[in-house]
Amino acid sequence: MLGSRDRPKALKRVLVAEDQALIAMAIADELTDAGLEVAGPFPTCAAVMEWLHGDTPDFAILDVGLRDGPCTDVAHELKRRHVGFAIFSGSRREEAPAIFSEAPWFEKPSDLKELIDSLSSARSNHTESTDRPAPS
Repeated sequence: MLGSRDRPKALKRVLVAEDQALIAMAIADELTDAGLEVAGPFPTCAAVMEWLHGDTPDFAILDVGLRDGPCTDVAHELKRRHVGFAIFSGSRREEAPAIFSEAPWFEKPSDLKELIDSLSSARSNHTESTDRPAPS
């Protein structure tokens, strides 16, 4: 587990889109232990999009396929808002839609510490400016 001193400083809230309850809880626990606020976990694209209607995370961890299908619309919306995301999925990278091609990819099963550590690199790409597009 990551200590609070390891917390990515620019990131505060991480959206989690994961349809497998035990995995979702494990990711949320790791993020919370790292001192981050968790939005979700959301098991469906519809639930994520509903949340995004009124809010924007600092970063997101997505499973490519959720209960109601692939989360390509979610990824497009995050990209539109300049929100970085990582993929944590059992899907193979080469079979995923192109929107996911540049995201850090962690194939299940994978060490959650590696996934959480990816937030450190996201910190260097994250700006704290307020010029992000507003939720639509």
